[in-house]
Amino acid sequence: MITKVKLKNWRSHEDTEINFSDGTNCFVGPMGSGKTSIMDAICFGLFGTFLQLQQKKIKLEDVIMKKPAKKDKSQVEVFFDINGTEWSVKRSIEKGRSTAELRKNEELVEGPQTTKVTNEIESALKMDYDLFTRAVYSEQNQLDMFLTIPKGQRMRKIDELLSIDKFEKARSSVKSLINRSLTVANEKEKIVQNLSMDESLNKIDFLKKEIFDLREKEEKMRKQLEDVIKRKNNAERDVSNLKEQQKRLQTIEEDTKKFNALLEVVEADIEKLKEDLVEFAEKTIEELENENEKIDEEINILDSNLEQEKINLDNLKESFAEENAKINLIETERVPNLQKYAEELEDITNKLKNRPLKKLERELNSNNKDLEKNQIKIQKSLAKISEIEESIHNLSLAGSTCPICGAKLTEKKKKSLVSKRKEQIEKLKKEANTIKPMIKKVQASIARLQEEIKDSEIIQKRFEEIKDSEKELKILSDDLKKLKSKTKVFDNQKKMFEKNINLIEEKLKSLKENQEKIKQALSKGKEVDEKLEKSKYYKRNLAELSMEKEKFSSFSPSVLERVEQEYQSLLGLESEVKANFNNLAVIKEDKQKLLDEIENKRKILENYKNDIRKIEAISEQLKFLENGLLATQEQLRKDFVLAVNQAMQSIWIELYPYRDIYSIRLGIEEGDYVLQLQDSTGWVPADGVASGGERSMACLTLRIAFSLVLAPQLKWLVLDEPTHNLDNKAVEELANILRDKISNFVEQVFLITHDPSLENAVSGYLYRFEREKEKDGYTKVSLVSSPED
Repeated sequence: MITKVKLKNWRSHEDTEINFSDGTNCFVGPMGSGKTSIMDAICFGLFGTFLQLQQKKIKLEDVIMKKPAKKDKSQVEVFFDINGTEWSVKRSIEKGRSTAELRKNEELVEGPQTTKVTNEIESALKMDYDLFTRAVYSEQNQLDMFLTIPKGQRMRKIDELLSIDKFEKARSSVKSLINRSLTVANEKEKIVQNLSMDESLNKIDFLKKEIFDLREKEEKMRKQLEDVIKRKNNAERDVSNLKEQQKRLQTIEEDTKKFNALLEVVEADIEKLKEDLVEFAEKTIEELENENEKIDEEINILDSNLEQEKINLDNLKESFAEENAKINLIETERVPNLQKYAEELEDITNKLKNRPLKKLERELNSNNKDLEKNQIKIQKSLAKISEIEESIHNLSLAGSTCPICGAKLTEKKKKSLVSKRKEQIEKLKKEANTIKPMIKKVQASIARLQEEIKDSEIIQKRFEEIKDSEKELKILSDDLKKLKSKTKVFDNQKKMFEKNINLIEEKLKSLKENQEKIKQALSKGKEVDEKLEKSKYYKRNLAELSMEKEKFSSFSPSVLERVEQEYQSLLGLESEVKANFNNLAVIKEDKQKLLDEIENKRKILENYKNDIRKIEAISEQLKFLENGLLATQEQLRKDFVLAVNQAMQSIWIELYPYRDIYSIRLGIEEGDYVLQLQDSTGWVPADGVASGGERSMACLTLRIAFSLVLAPQLKWLVLDEPTHNLDNKAVEELANILRDKISNFVEQVFLITHDPSLENAVSGYLYRFEREKEKDGYTKVSLVSSPED
C-alpha cells in the first residue's frame, strides 16, 4: 500500500504532501490542475519512469518546475508498505543527472545509482514498470479501453498486455530463420556442384612433384650465388684498400704543399713583427708589463677622482635646478598673481569708499520704513472705504428710520447721506492712488539697494581675501633677490668642477694612449712567440708526412686497374646468377599459389558439405521450436482467459447489484476476444447491447480481474478519468461500487477525476486540486475528507 507522496518543484507542484489509506483515494479538480502529475510522480518514484517519459514525449529535466518560477532541482519521495515493512524511495532530478535512495524501515538499502534502486524496488514489489502499466494503471479515459479496440485486433492487444506477443514475434523470427537457412543451404549446394566439376582438383599430386624439383634446383643455385658473392666481396675489399692507399698518397702530397706555404707565410710575419718592435727593443717583456701595471694604477686613481668630480657636479646641478625652479615659479606665477591681486585690491578699495556698506544699509532701512508707512495708509483708506460702502448698503435697505441713530429718515435725506458717503469714498480712493506710485518707487529703490548691498558684501569678502597680497609681494621680491644672488655662487662652483673634470680627462687620455702602445708591443711580442711555435709545428708535420710517404712506395696504379676489372666481372656474374635464382623463385611461388588455391577449393567444398548437413539439422530443430512456441502461446492464452473469467465471475457477483445479468466472461468469436454478459437469453456482447452503466461495470470488472491475475501480490488499481462516456446514473453506480464493494478485491484504489459527483466514491482520502492556469500558477492541494472523518 502507498502511504504518502512528497513533491518538490515537480511540474506545477511547488511543495505538495499527500497521505493515502486503503480503500478509494480520490483527486478531484479541473483539467490541468496537476492531478495526473501525482500518479506520474508515484510511477517515477517506484520505477524511475512514467508514460510520457517512456514514450520520449518529454525529457526528464522537463518535469522540473519552469512556471510560475523557474527551479533548478525537482524531488519526488514515495512511502509504501509491503507486508508490514515500511519503505521509502526518494529521487532527485537536476539538469543532466538524477539520483535516488531507497530506505527500508528508515535504513538506507541502496543509492545513489537510480538503476540499482529501481531493481531493488522491482524485487520487493515483484513487479516492473511494464507490469505496473498493464495491470495497475488505467490511463486517462481508458477504463473501457478493451471495448474501444476494434474487433479483430483485441487478441493482438491482449497479447501485448500479457507480453504473449513476444512468442508471436519469436515464432515469426524462427520461421524467418528456417527460410533463410534453407535459402543458404540451396546456395551452398549450388556452389558444391560447381566446385565438384572443377578438373584442377585432380592436379594436386602433379603440382607437388613440380614444386619439389624446383626446390632442389633452387638450393643448388643458392650455393653458386653464395660462392660468387664471396669472391666479389674479396675483390671489393682489395679495390677499397688500394683506393684508400691512392687517396692517402694524394692527401700527403696536398698537405706537404699546404704546410710549405704556411711555413713561408709565418716566417715572413715573424720578420715584420720584429721590425715593429724596434722602439721597445731595449725593454724586456717583464719591464713592459710592470710599466703597464703602474699606468693601470694611475688610471684607476684618476677614474675615481673623475667619478667623484662628476658626482659633485651633478649634485651641484641638482641643487641649482631646485633653486632655479623656485626663481622661475616666483617670476612666472606667484609675482604676476600677487601683482594682479594688488591691482584688484586698489579697485575694490575705491569701490568701498564710493559706496560704503553701512551707508547703503541705513538708506535701505529708511526706505523700508517709508514703505511700511505708505502701506498702512492704504490699508486704513481701504478699511474706511469698506466701512462706508457697508453703511451705504444698510441705508439702501433701511425704511423710514435711520439704522444708526433711529431718527426719522426721508428719501431726500437718505439720498443726501448716500451722496456724501460716496464723495468720501472717492476722496479716499484718490488719496490711495497718490500713495501707490510712491510705494512702487520705494519698492524699486529697496530692490536696487538690496542688489547694491549684495554686491558690496561680495566685494568686502574679496577685499578680506586679498588684503595681504601687497605684503606677500614685498616678501616674495626679497626672497627672489636672495635666490638670484645664490645662483651666482652656483655658476662659479660649476665652472670650477667642469675645469677639474677636463684636466683629469686630458691626463687620462694621455695615459691610455701610452698604455695602448705598451699593450700593442706586448701583444706583438706574444704573437712572435706564437708564430715561432707554429713554424716549429709546420716543420714537424712536413717531416712526418715525408716518412709516411715512404710507406706507400709499393703502390702502383696498374695493380688497382687490374683488381677493379676483376671486381666488375664478378659483379656481372652475381647479377646473372641472382636473376636466374629470382626467376626460379617466382616460378616456384606461382606453382605454390596454384596449389594453395586448389587445396583451398577442396577445403571449401568439404566445408560447404558440412555446412549443408548442419543447416539441415538446425532447420529441423527450428521447426520443433516454432511448433513449441505456437503451442505455448495458445496455452498461455487459454490459461489467462480461464484465470480472468474465474476472477470476473467472483467480482461480478459482488459488484453488480442486480440479478438480470448472471455472469461475465471473456469469450472468443471469429478468432478474436469479445467481452460477454449472460442474461436470461444467454451470452450477449457487452459492446453495443449493454447500457452505459453495465458497460462501465463490465470494464471495471475486467480491469480488476486483469490486475488480480497479472499482479496478485499487489492489490492496487489506478483509474484516471473513468467517467468518460458515462451518464449520471452510471457515474452514481460506479461511485457506489468504488466506495462499498471494490475493497473486497483491491486493497487500494487511486481515482483521478474532474467529476465532483465521484466524491461519493471515496472511502479513503479526498483531495481537491486547484490551479490558476491563465497565470501559470502553482497547484494548490486541499484535504476535503479523510478516513478518520
